[in-house]
Amino acid sequence: MTGPRDYQVEGFVIRHADMGERDRVVTLFTRDEGKLTFIARGARKPGSSLGPCVQMLTRGRFQCVRRRALHLITQAAVVDSYSSMKSDLWCTSCGLYLAELIDAATVEGSPNRALYDLVIEVLDVANRKGVSDVLLRFVELRLLQHLGFCPALGRCVDCGAELRPVENALSATLGGVLCPDCSRSCPDAKPLSVDALKVLRFWLANALEISCRARLGADLATELEEHARRFLDCVLQRDLKSRAWLSRLRGEGLLTVNGEASTIAHRSEFE
Repeated sequence: MTGPRDYQVEGFVIRHADMGERDRVVTLFTRDEGKLTFIARGARKPGSSLGPCVQMLTRGRFQCVRRRALHLITQAAVVDSYSSMKSDLWCTSCGLYLAELIDAATVEGSPNRALYDLVIEVLDVANRKGVSDVLLRFVELRLLQHLGFCPALGRCVDCGAELRPVENALSATLGGVLCPDCSRSCPDAKPLSVDALKVLRFWLANALEISCRARLGADLATELEEHARRFLDCVLQRDLKSRAWLSRLRGEGLLTVNGEASTIAHRSEFE
C-alpha cells in the first residue's frame, strides 16, 4: 500500500492483540484497501478515545499514518458498534467466527469491496435480527463466491451432464456437484440432497434479505453445515478455532434447531 503519509480508511476490526501496557495491534478489514494491520497507541489506557473504536467487529473511520513498519492509527470514530449483536452470547460467537473466517480468507493489502459490502450487510442483519443457521450458511457460501471458489452447481463438474432431481454429490476438491455416476470415482464426494442443492442455488440467486426467508429442518441444516465446512477447509487449509466454540454452544442447547439467536447476556468478549 503506497500513497500519502496521512490517510483515512473505513473498516471493522477482525483481530487485535495487546502490545505492552497501553497499546494494541489491530487488524482491520477495510472497504478500499482490504486487510491492514496497525498499531493503536494508547488504546488500552482508561478513557482513550481510540479504545471503543478498536474493539472486535466495531466499524469505524480511522485516520492513519504510514510508516515503514506497522502503520499507526492516530484518530478514529465509531460508525457502528453492533451493540445488540455483542450483547448476546450466540451472536457474539458467530461474530467472532465471521472475523476469524475473514482473517483466514484474506491477505494483507488485497481489496475485496464486494466481500466488505457483504459482511457489512450481514453484520447489520445480525445486529437487528440475531444470527440464524441460514445467515451463517449464506455468508459462508457468498464468501466462497467472492473469493473465486464458489461451488459449481449447474452441471456435473466431471462429465458436464445436466443434474437430475435426485441425490447427487458435492466434492470440495473438484469444486462442485457430481452426478451419481461420476461421484462413485471421487474419494471426497459427499451426498447432496435435492433440497440442499435447491437451497444453495436459491442463496446464490437472491439477495440476503430474501435468502434469509429460507427455513431449514434439522437434517437439512446439518447437511449444509457439513458441506460448508468441507469447502472452507479445502480452500483455507486451516482449522478455525471459533468453529469448535459454536459447536459447543449448539450442543449445550443455547439456540433452537433453526438457529434462532439466544438471549443470554454475557460479559462482552469484544473488549
